[in-house]
Amino acid sequence: MRVVKETEDYIVLDDFLEDRDFRLILEYMQLNDYARNPKWIKPWDLADRPPWQSGETVHHARKRLSPEDPRRQYPTGTAIDRLFERILGAKFYRDNFKDSCPAMTARSYLHEQGASLDWHNDAGRFAGAYAFYCHPRWHACWGGELLLIEDDIPDELLPEKEIMEEGEIRRRRNWNVIHKDDLSDLLFSRATHTEFVFPVPNRMVMMRRGLWHKVNLVKNQAPMARCSVAGFFLPDD
Repeated sequence: MRVVKETEDYIVLDDFLEDRDFRLILEYMQLNDYARNPKWIKPWDLADRPPWQSGETVHHARKRLSPEDPRRQYPTGTAIDRLFERILGAKFYRDNFKDSCPAMTARSYLHEQGASLDWHNDAGRFAGAYAFYCHPRWHACWGGELLLIEDDIPDELLPEKEIMEEGEIRRRRNWNVIHKDDLSDLLFSRATHTEFVFPVPNRMVMMRRGLWHKVNLVKNQAPMARCSVAGFFLPDD
């Protein structure tokens, strides 16, 4: 495991898994069942092509999932366990999430040609997120980069809007997820320090919540999907 870049908010680690474990993950990706989410998940733009995704696996340090829960729980007896173990042992995880986040999720994604993911900051119930790249090879001209804004742009800077819930008018800070003009204005005015990360095979990126990021378009000349395992660190689940 080799640190490529580390800040207070994120870390990029290469050679994250041992060679044998990485080969096992490559096979694991092929054996998963995949489907497109039938709902519009808001971080994807209306014009985006959403990725294919697997079911979810959960690690929870304090409880077992109920028998009715469709998710799998770590340990699963599959290669995804090797990835969980490596994350749980990583210093960035221990320093930022171990004591406050008993739950961690994992889902496999296939971003085919034309797929992307728009700007978002993993706010809400998430304490952080990660992405692990597990295609056999990649090319610098195939797209799919992870774009990061390093400036602090807290939710408090989003416009406050009135919404009606349960018969009451309430105020909430958010952006319009359809036209996104308010989000665009905010990012244009505040973002001055940016970074992009190539989806290099066997590379891991871990992020704290609040870091604005997006997945760049996978270009049409890419001969394979951008394969990743991604998930969230949760205070509870």
